[in-house]
Amino acid sequence: MSKKDFYHILGVSKSAKSDEIKKAYRKLAMQYHPDKNQGNKKAEEKFKEISEAYETLSDEKKRQAYDQFGHAGAQGNPFAGGNPFGRSGQASGTDPFHDIFGDAFGDIFTGGGARGPRGNPFGGAGPRSRTGFGSRPARGSDLRYSLAISFEEAALGTEKTISFMRQKGSKEDSAKLSVTVPAGVKEGQRLKLSQEGDQPTGGEAGDLYVIVSLQDHPLFKREEYDVILDLPVTYTEAILGSTAEIPTLFGKAEIKIPSGTHTGQTFRLKGKGFPKLGSVGAGDMLVRIIVDTPDQINSRQKEIIEELHRFKEITPLVKAYQDKLQNLLRTRK
Repeated sequence: MSKKDFYHILGVSKSAKSDEIKKAYRKLAMQYHPDKNQGNKKAEEKFKEISEAYETLSDEKKRQAYDQFGHAGAQGNPFAGGNPFGRSGQASGTDPFHDIFGDAFGDIFTGGGARGPRGNPFGGAGPRSRTGFGSRPARGSDLRYSLAISFEEAALGTEKTISFMRQKGSKEDSAKLSVTVPAGVKEGQRLKLSQEGDQPTGGEAGDLYVIVSLQDHPLFKREEYDVILDLPVTYTEAILGSTAEIPTLFGKAEIKIPSGTHTGQTFRLKGKGFPKLGSVGAGDMLVRIIVDTPDQINSRQKEIIEELHRFKEITPLVKAYQDKLQNLLRTRK
């Protein structure tokens, strides 16, 4: 193991507070973690190096001994005698990376390809390394499963049964699990099923991460917790006003289209969007109007429209454009 200065390894000063040390280690650990750099020996050595540095500097007594006696103090043997901080030359058995991040990063450091020839819809990253942190039992791979659900299922919540293959000891295990999808779930949301991943013989099982994928909807789009609906109306409905029955995530609703409505005008239906996951309330439904002009009209319709045209009605958007145009032209003279 390298004998470089531990503070230099983590890129912090000797007066750094514990939070600064933890933040520096967190950044470097994410960069050099073996699961993220498989096959890269330099990254593996770097990870061991920064883990050794953090294991010492994050422990107040070990840090004091290191500051006073250097690497000998960090190893608990400043006087070649008894070790005041534990067994000489042995790691504490803790994994500083796991201690800081817990299971929060289990899904970040997975992502190998699909395993085997059985059409498995998830990938595993292999057992997490415990190199340099004692003899903790091997841990199985975390697995990923992509689950497609509809907009309505995401809004209401749903229960899905999934089937997949995982490793149990030296054998493939056919698993079937029930997954509860909470109301308001988003695209890409990760649902963690603890200890449902691969499990080596005599070791701890990994986790299963179910990644939610929202199917395209024929009418709706989603923006955070709001639902967007583009509603086409005829030009006569926009001019004269009308009412329209529209679908929502939870059934139907009726909206009033006032006379003089124009393209782009938006009507808001409060609370008709997606429930706010982990909070109270819900988003809204935004109905955007698109005034639809016909491709063809008959002779009678043309006569009526030509008659209207003779009145030279100035509509709001046309008037605003003409005002801006006149101001622009005046400034160019």
